[in-house]
Amino acid sequence: MVPKPRMKPKFTISLGSNEEAVFECLDRILRSKRYPVDGMVLKQHAFVQLPREKRSFLSPYLNLSLRKEENGSVLVGRFSPHPHVWTGFMAVYGILAFAGLAGLVYGWAQGLIGETAEMMWAAPISLVVIAFVYGAAVIGQGLTSDEMYTLRKACFPTQAQN
Repeated sequence: MVPKPRMKPKFTISLGSNEEAVFECLDRILRSKRYPVDGMVLKQHAFVQLPREKRSFLSPYLNLSLRKEENGSVLVGRFSPHPHVWTGFMAVYGILAFAGLAGLVYGWAQGLIGETAEMMWAAPISLVVIAFVYGAAVIGQGLTSDEMYTLRKACFPTQAQN
């Protein structure tokens, strides 16, 4: 079964009670430079990415955080583009949605006063452009899937297949 593309895909790993050991191990991995990754470990959070010379515009950024649950701790990993790139994508979505809504309202106003409601075309056009931007994000995720695998393998060598 082929997994469907998701915005900011995530995974979870049940840790039980050895939560500190995971971040200590991750810190050792990042310091050893055994794997081609850079990152930073905080108390209950870590960031992992490819080294600057291997990164591209769409290179993934792995956020790891610890979440306490009833039956122990769970490590949650989430892949996303670099936060600046993600903010850019969200800004484009917001601008397109605003332009489509503004065109729809303006076109409705044009129709109410008896003019041709030409500006209503802004709504379907903005939806098409939003779909194009989403498609570009999915294609970018597909192009960087090997980089996501590298990041996960570097952090969790025994769990990289899950």
